[in-house]
Amino acid sequence: MIARLNILKDSLIKNKILIENFTFLSVLQVSNLVLFLITIPYLFRVLGSRSYGLIVFAQTIVYYLTIFTNFGFNLTATRDISINRNNPEKMSEIVSSVLTIKLFFFVISFLIMTILTLSIANFRENRILYLLSMLACISEALFPIWYFQGIEKMKYITFINVTTRIIATGLVFIVIDSQSKYTIYPLLLGIGTITGALVALLIVFKKHKVFFRFQPIKTLRFYLVDNVLYFFSNVSTQIYINANKIIIGSFLGMVEVAYYDVAEKVINIVKVPYSLIGQTLFPKVARDRNVAFLKRIMVYTILFTLFIVICICVFSVHIIGFFSGSYNISSVIVLRILSLSLIPIAFSLFYGDLLLINFGLKTEYAKMRFFGFVFYLTIFLGLYFSGYIGVIQVAMMIVAVESFLTFYSYFLCRKTGIV
Repeated sequence: MIARLNILKDSLIKNKILIENFTFLSVLQVSNLVLFLITIPYLFRVLGSRSYGLIVFAQTIVYYLTIFTNFGFNLTATRDISINRNNPEKMSEIVSSVLTIKLFFFVISFLIMTILTLSIANFRENRILYLLSMLACISEALFPIWYFQGIEKMKYITFINVTTRIIATGLVFIVIDSQSKYTIYPLLLGIGTITGALVALLIVFKKHKVFFRFQPIKTLRFYLVDNVLYFFSNVSTQIYINANKIIIGSFLGMVEVAYYDVAEKVINIVKVPYSLIGQTLFPKVARDRNVAFLKRIMVYTILFTLFIVICICVFSVHIIGFFSGSYNISSVIVLRILSLSLIPIAFSLFYGDLLLINFGLKTEYAKMRFFGFVFYLTIFLGLYFSGYIGVIQVAMMIVAVESFLTFYSYFLCRKTGIV
């Protein structure tokens, strides 16, 4: 018994940083979850399904521009910072290069949004909403979450995000009291996230003594080229993950977007533990490449996933009713279908994101994501030309694509001898 306790003690000491980061990330995600549980039902009732659907549609468009702005650096910059954490000069080079490139891409993204608001009727009619939603894009460009993940100091991210989001949420309840104020929502969120980003940068430059220096074009080109494959793989993934709401909004209407978004957001809540596991383990796997350790974590993750899927299917009617205030049958079915996607997502987290990337198989990883997008596009075109596009069919596409990616990533890990 004493021997087992000593082994447990040694294991806790050995993984102290890992446990600490997981704890801070858990606090962050749980707080976001609580704020979401409070805010979304309120917005759905005060703004109505159509205005809420417009907000979701605008956020989805901006999210694509955010993907372009990030250019996949949340993965590669985390890896580079983790590897070079004891080299101050290299750290300054990485931070300076990443921020410069991301800000440059934000300028391009803002120009794209401006053109859209001038040339397309739906964007032009809701110009203020779309432009204010771009505040989320600039905050993503500025917030150095990749830096704190790389040095494995998640307490800063937790404190900053929790504080700013609580303030923003409080203002939502105070300011937004009628349907006409729907454009204020992205403004409040944007101010909060930008403030958090500026505080985070202040910690990086002042407390951690990382210096921002304008880098030569050659250096910027190196980081840009090194990230191209990750960018395209990330784009391929995010297109099929977020395209559903654009498809529904374009073909079925904003009310349908609102009800689909409720079901999707519930699934996104459940995905939080997977995000925690991935963000916590990524720097460790980058250094240690301990496959046996990952396999043990994966077994527990799969068991947890099966339990969650069963719970969602049983209580789906009550969950939808809580968030939307009505028992929309389509939304209930969509929730049950999307819950099935959690099973392949749990597998691909390990075989894809944690193993392929950290074992240097970025070309294979990019190909996998690209073929996932091609698979999604093929299904969509089949539904479009056959006239069967609906919220249920769109949800089923996600399950099919996630399953495809799981089998593909496992095949690559076996083929390359990782597992």
